[in-house]
Amino acid sequence: MATKFGRIAANESSFTEQNFNKGQTLTSASTGVHHYVAIHDDRINKQDPTIGLLSTSGSHWAFIHSMFYLSGSQYVNSDEQEKFNSYHHKFNTHNDLKPFYNHKFNDTASVFYIPQQYFGERIQPGSFTLAARTGSMTNTTKQILIKDDKNGNLYSTNAHHSQSSEFYISGIDTASGDHLSSSANYVGNVLYDLGIVTLTETGSWSGSVNYPDIGKKVGNPNRDYRYWTLAFNSTTPIFTSQYSIKIPAGEFNRTMNASTKPYGHAEFIPPGNNAKGNPFGIDDVAQTRTELTTGSFAPYFTQIHLYRDTDEEPVMIATVPRPIQVRDDIDLIITFRVDH
Repeated sequence: MATKFGRIAANESSFTEQNFNKGQTLTSASTGVHHYVAIHDDRINKQDPTIGLLSTSGSHWAFIHSMFYLSGSQYVNSDEQEKFNSYHHKFNTHNDLKPFYNHKFNDTASVFYIPQQYFGERIQPGSFTLAARTGSMTNTTKQILIKDDKNGNLYSTNAHHSQSSEFYISGIDTASGDHLSSSANYVGNVLYDLGIVTLTETGSWSGSVNYPDIGKKVGNPNRDYRYWTLAFNSTTPIFTSQYSIKIPAGEFNRTMNASTKPYGHAEFIPPGNNAKGNPFGIDDVAQTRTELTTGSFAPYFTQIHLYRDTDEEPVMIATVPRPIQVRDDIDLIITFRVDH
């Protein structure tokens, strides 16, 4: 049977989603990346701070407070009966085994905003690192290293804060027995889906700099950790369609190659001629190409065209890496993928 067209069965196609991660490194010089110090009720009117519009610092404090830390606020839950229990005010999905801590939020915080053009769909959990340095971007002698615990909590990997013990061994707070990323030791949060990083711990890093001051110029060379680098993996979903095309043995054996035309006849060859038998409708069989009608000859193909029922032009063309010969003895299965 010399078939020219066929259909792809539903069970021979699939549509899948895969996530691809790419490393990103950003600094204060990167386009669109911003850092702010957030201060509670900071207003433009310094003469009477109880009235007037909020300043930039006050606006950022109000934003992260209302969006991510409202359930733990003393201004909302003054009696603290439902403190941190309101799921309406928890942006991250709550997981009892890997909780998202949000109970450290006071009158000051440090906030970093990462544009979506860098983190894609979201920041890959466990990949985020914040390095803050004194002196310059390349000075690693004095630097603060902060990492996430795969559940949105940030902790320092190379120092303690003033509210904890003095020594860490293998990631354990020796005084309390807590892990560095425990609810006692965490210093802030990273919102993977929004690209927002907050440092909310009010204690100090090794007694030298307060966490909310990281990223800003404080005027003291020993406490001035204003040079910072954000490193993380961005996540980008790739949607892929896969098609498997079966070529049964002995089928799809037509050729349109002009070199298969019979000797001594017109230049015109009807499209889609069968390469075997006497496909040309010639009375004088002796004039046919015997090398094409006998033996093991079979055409090769280099492309597969996909059409819609109503289209005359292909909507997709798959090119195989090398010419493939049609077989009479076995079925051929060609599988290809298309990324969207």
